[in-house]
Amino acid sequence: MHEIKTLKPTRHLLEYILFKILLFLVQPLPQQTVVKMGRGLGRLVFHFSGKRKRSAITNLNIIFADSKSQDDKNEIIQKSYQNLAVSTLQCLWVTRDTENRVRSLIEGEPTGLDLLRQCLKKNKGIFFLTAHYGNWEIMGLLHGYLGICPLSSIVRKLDNPYLDIATKNFRSLSGNKILYRDESPLKIVREIKNNGSVAVMMDQNTAKGAVFVDFFGKKAATPRSLALLSHRTQTPILPLFCHPTDKGTYRIEYGPEILFEKSDNKKNDILEWTQQCQLFIENVIRENPSPWMCGHRRWKTRPPEEAGKKVYT
Repeated sequence: MHEIKTLKPTRHLLEYILFKILLFLVQPLPQQTVVKMGRGLGRLVFHFSGKRKRSAITNLNIIFADSKSQDDKNEIIQKSYQNLAVSTLQCLWVTRDTENRVRSLIEGEPTGLDLLRQCLKKNKGIFFLTAHYGNWEIMGLLHGYLGICPLSSIVRKLDNPYLDIATKNFRSLSGNKILYRDESPLKIVREIKNNGSVAVMMDQNTAKGAVFVDFFGKKAATPRSLALLSHRTQTPILPLFCHPTDKGTYRIEYGPEILFEKSDNKKNDILEWTQQCQLFIENVIRENPSPWMCGHRRWKTRPPEEAGKKVYT
């Protein structure tokens, strides 16, 4: 046990050194070279990944069943890996001349900015419903540069403390704030009361404090915090998504606002609102699945009635 504790800080330091080397190599490259490198790296990962690839196949079997061939599913998975690799290298690339490079990756003005401003007029803040889709990190940086309202993102603290600090600094480059999942919910409420915005990613498995709602027809453990806090504070929920183009750039879309109705049963409201949020994400993925991070084990945690059953091998 002592040996493991000793090795972990060493591994963390080596990972950080590798990150710094990669940063040094990527920063000077032309934009299209970064895209080509990312796509090549994604293809390589696709051919040599094992467990994650099997998880991705399981996910796409749940999503599409027999409506797509195995070749179609493999193509989606490869494009998903390519998107993730391109996005990662772009995040390294924009650490130099950040605002200009971020704006160069976005095609035109984001759509739905009028909806964003209308929601802010309610003076109750905004919850952004989003997912691991496209280049969500660049999307967050662009929002900060737009200067319309402050943005706080709820994230998980990384195991590597060196990379956690580097990632937090990166995400804050355009003035955004970071809220960790294990921090007090009062910090979220404070941002909302100041008419700020809070981004919540609702497409990943949630082991603790989750509710089970349908996601592509199968029960998935989903965070209830978005619906719960919106129910309590009357804060609007506005989807925010980043759609890749063939050129390695992105289109940003705000909205449409998801409208909910309250009943006299709060528990059912939270469940129904969470279900509607999942349905929105589901429709985005169904329309174009390859930008989604499809290797994540979304259906890992099972409801009590399925205790002992495993979705992934």
